[in-house]
Amino acid sequence: MFDFKGLVSALFTQRLDEGVRDFKSATLMMAELPESDILQAQIEIVKALRQLNTNPEISFKERSRAVPYLDEKARSLQRHLVDICEGNILDDKASPQQVLPTMLAFWREMGDAYRICVKQALQSGGRGLDKAIHMFTLRAITYYGAHAKWCWLRYLDVEPNAWRNLHKLYLYAEEGNFTDTPLAAWDNAPLTDVRSEYLQTLMLALATPDKLQPVQIETVALWLGRWTGLLQIEKQIRPHYQLFAVNGAGSTPPKRLRRDMVGDNWRYWGTEALVRHMEEIRDQLQAGANPLSLSLQAEAGSPGNLALLQTLINLWSQDIPQPIRKQERRTAEKKISVVRGLDHIAAFLRGQRPEDGLPLLRWSVENESTGGLALSYRAVDDDKLQVGEILCVAGFGNKPFTIGIVRRLNKTRDGDVQVGVEALTQTPVTVELTPLPSGRSITAVYAPDSINPNHGRFLILPESHFAQDREFQLAAQGKAWRVKLTPAIEQSSHATLVRFAVLEKVVV
Repeated sequence: MFDFKGLVSALFTQRLDEGVRDFKSATLMMAELPESDILQAQIEIVKALRQLNTNPEISFKERSRAVPYLDEKARSLQRHLVDICEGNILDDKASPQQVLPTMLAFWREMGDAYRICVKQALQSGGRGLDKAIHMFTLRAITYYGAHAKWCWLRYLDVEPNAWRNLHKLYLYAEEGNFTDTPLAAWDNAPLTDVRSEYLQTLMLALATPDKLQPVQIETVALWLGRWTGLLQIEKQIRPHYQLFAVNGAGSTPPKRLRRDMVGDNWRYWGTEALVRHMEEIRDQLQAGANPLSLSLQAEAGSPGNLALLQTLINLWSQDIPQPIRKQERRTAEKKISVVRGLDHIAAFLRGQRPEDGLPLLRWSVENESTGGLALSYRAVDDDKLQVGEILCVAGFGNKPFTIGIVRRLNKTRDGDVQVGVEALTQTPVTVELTPLPSGRSITAVYAPDSINPNHGRFLILPESHFAQDREFQLAAQGKAWRVKLTPAIEQSSHATLVRFAVLEKVVV
């Protein structure tokens, strides 16, 4: 079996006079690493990074050789783990749930490692180290950004220390006067700069990722990678022109600007140029422009992405006020039954119960309003709950069953989950949809009355079966109709909310 501990010992000895000793032998050992042990290899490398980061006796010379070396060797391992987590690779020995903690730990420890290199170089006077400091700063900010994005993809908060370190790095770059200097962080990587990488993480935090689906978070991150050049960070406050601010000496994410956010460590930026560009992109996509001609991904013009683009415009526009709560919340401490998944919801509405094999969950209600409720529960494992998932709750309001959709989600690393649910309908009916002219029938949920008056009556069906203008035979309670689907009200990876037109009644 491959000697991982031997590898770590070869890279990092406790003897201060040796430091990092045999790179050649370590290179040979890394080359012999079997693919099936990639997760374990990365775990050991994370341990080695943590050992390095917590040892203040290691000199800058030793640290500045060891960290890039480990980075170079570990990046391909990390890409493999990301592919597992994204479902691109199936690994019998490593599930997405198993690799995620190691992925997050690697980005965080590697960011810390480069940050310590920068700090140590600056303490030594930094003579002749300007290029190294620039490179290390850019890599650290990029790694902290990857860590933050993947926390949000799993609805985890970014720890305060990670924010503090990210802000410190940007201030280091300001002091070195290289925030806007283009640089490729790694060989064959595109040119970027510290300001752009920093702003991408700040703006992704301001996209309210706890209210987005993972695919939407990825899309926003991709857009920000192209558009942050339209933003400029300023030291002087100008409330009429700036919208957001961040405390560079603090440990918190960016916030909407208030006039009391004043001090030498505060940094500010406006969004007028960015929002104007986004509005132009939106108008061109709505007019039928090819997304590729706008340097966007091919699916950028889909109805869902256009809706996402408009949501961001609303969030980041100085001319659009922040949304206010529509209904008053009431504290309600009680337990409530919850059913997940359209198939299980349909079975529940038809009378199936836990004794019949139906998964029925018991979650706690924290507060509720006429339009929704805030729930909490403790997850034993990663239950893969996401924003956009459809739920059925029993005991909300004065109706037996309510269909809702997850609008906000926060998870802790200890397994505590906070869920914000919007109520969609309290009069759900299960129906059978049969594709026309022929096909296999599916079960859907019909909402004859919607709590949201803008929705009217609508269907909730599996996302994979939706297509605009697709025709079905809709059967319920012994009657049938030929219907045609109209544009979707909303789509997620789980389900589609869609209105429909009745073409004719069918004799059954």
